[in-house]
Amino acid sequence: MRRSRVGQWLVTALVVATCSLGSTAAFPVAPAAASAPGGHAAEARRTARAGDQAGRTARRGVPPQSFVVRLTGLPPAGEATASGCAAALTYLDAYAAPGFVFQCPAGADGHQAATLCVSASSPCDSLRLIEIADPCPAAFMNEASNSWVLLGVSDVPIDPYGQCP
Repeated sequence: MRRSRVGQWLVTALVVATCSLGSTAAFPVAPAAASAPGGHAAEARRTARAGDQAGRTARRGVPPQSFVVRLTGLPPAGEATASGCAAALTYLDAYAAPGFVFQCPAGADGHQAATLCVSASSPCDSLRLIEIADPCPAAFMNEASNSWVLLGVSDVPIDPYGQCP
């Protein structure tokens, strides 16, 4: 008799823990508890429902998750004011199109910055590279924007932020 109560307690604890974590999986009540006199199965179901209600209530208060992660100290897109490679690389990491590799400082063939895109069968599928020679805000904001244009996702003009002073 003692064994079935311990087993029933473990199953109930597992059901409550699972429901409070928000899982929708259902675990059966132990056979000994389901057939035991005194309504242990009904008690387990009530406990499971209460745990499920607690999980739903907790989820209601949580806002939907966003896949955009805002880094502390990161300016909004197009509003960078800090200069230097650290600022450039942080901005590019947040706002450039995915898959681009960044180099700062870099040559950029005499330009303040350059976005290199080599395509074979689809846009930029062979090489995605952003080089920053002059890490001023206009240069790296331009290249972040240009990366989306070269992929065909954006139709803004090339270098929308002008040149560095």
